[in-house]
Amino acid sequence: MSSAEVPANDSPRRSPLRSILAFLRIAGINFLIFAVLAELCSVIYINFTNWPSSKPTYHVNYNSFWADINRDFGVWHRPNGRFYHQGGCFNVVYTTNSYGARDVERSLRSDKPRTVVLGDSFIEGLGVNDQDRLTNILEKQSGREYLNFGTGGDFGPLQYALLYKTLAGQFDHDVVLVGVLPDNDFRDMSLDWGKTHHEGRYRPYYAGDYSIVYTGKFDPNAGEGFWDRVEAYLRAYLASYHVGQFLYSSLYWRTAPPYSGYNDYDGVDFARLEHALADIKSTAEAHHAQMAVILIPTLNDFLRYHASGTDRVGPAVEKWGAANGVPVKDLLPEMDQRAAGNYRDFFLKCDGHWSPRGGEVAAEVLEPWLAQLSGPAK
Repeated sequence: MSSAEVPANDSPRRSPLRSILAFLRIAGINFLIFAVLAELCSVIYINFTNWPSSKPTYHVNYNSFWADINRDFGVWHRPNGRFYHQGGCFNVVYTTNSYGARDVERSLRSDKPRTVVLGDSFIEGLGVNDQDRLTNILEKQSGREYLNFGTGGDFGPLQYALLYKTLAGQFDHDVVLVGVLPDNDFRDMSLDWGKTHHEGRYRPYYAGDYSIVYTGKFDPNAGEGFWDRVEAYLRAYLASYHVGQFLYSSLYWRTAPPYSGYNDYDGVDFARLEHALADIKSTAEAHHAQMAVILIPTLNDFLRYHASGTDRVGPAVEKWGAANGVPVKDLLPEMDQRAAGNYRDFFLKCDGHWSPRGGEVAAEVLEPWLAQLSGPAK
């Protein structure tokens, strides 16, 4: 064999750089194949099963609908916004007015009877069209204006009080209606809960002495950064993004026992609620407005009610209301009576919020009660 010949079992050595590039090319191709298959499987799964979470909208929401952008109460909506929200059983578009409420435009001054409504995502109407929300139904039935200041995004009674004091109270009104959701309203005022579940967010809590403390750093442009924009595209177009979010959330909450806010609160929780309601009452008196409170049950509250017949929070808040001249309506007993055993129909099948049927029945219960409080529209 001549010196120029190379044995058949030998091959020229690759440089380390060429080996690394070859590895990266193969890894990239494999990752791309995996990503395409994962997306294809996710698209099929969320569209052909009873998918219980969000879906791609194929519309880019450049800003989050709920963002911690209000210096006084934290989470709110951007003004004049439009947001597409699709879940396993709903497809809705949310719009906001010039001051960020999910509502039609309202004037500050009015000589008409008007009710300011405070609350969280149940009042806001997450997952349902405007006409199916409690406030829209009540307004249509009564002729009285119901100004909706509800918002999702972990919003509790302390924030209701701050929103009322700094924003909603600027609008002429003669009634303020507070929608209390025991399912998360107790927790949303707890600083200890917030340190674990709202890490890094700008939002207010009650300290042990009921002074107000804020966590996080205020940023009026929260949710508008580069990675927020990237996430907006992923959320709009990738089914696999929504599957991943759902799996993460399921793992995060898997160890939590079934919680009924109507029953599983403690004395400290209730004392915070009393303090927030008293603060709202003080603001209402300054505006010469009547205050009223409604208690909103979730599916877990109905399940506990049927399993053991318990409803701790209703009598407790009614007692507070009687002592402070504030009418209280607990929706659980009367909605249950009207359910005829089908109380699951009050909630979206893919989400824990009210379905159109839930909003309709809640309005049936509340309309005559509210009419007694405020009188007919003029």
